[in-house]
Amino acid sequence: AHLSFLGPNPAPPESYIEVETTPGEYRLNVSLPGFRRDGITLATKRRRILHILADSYSNEPGASNHGRGAHFERRISFGWDADLVNVRAEFDGRMLRVVVPRR
Repeated sequence: AHLSFLGPNPAPPESYIEVETTPGEYRLNVSLPGFRRDGITLATKRRRILHILADSYSNEPGASNHGRGAHFERRISFGWDADLVNVRAEFDGRMLRVVVPRR
């Protein structure tokens, strides 16, 4: 059996994603309580998939994971109109806001 060196740490139950579509962009609001900015990674794959990855470790101040650390990972597929080259994101300590322009 193969175990990740990070262990099987789930995402905090307060984590979620909201997606809003407007004529000019896709807006994603990702709730990531207990995570830090330097533990969050955004990547694009095949120009259609946005990969959101976040990890926190039990020794981080303010972590609400009861000493276990946490892991959050989602892949979001977009249509042909998404401009994943010009993605913008900001994190306020709890909410990650991602804007994907539409062509």
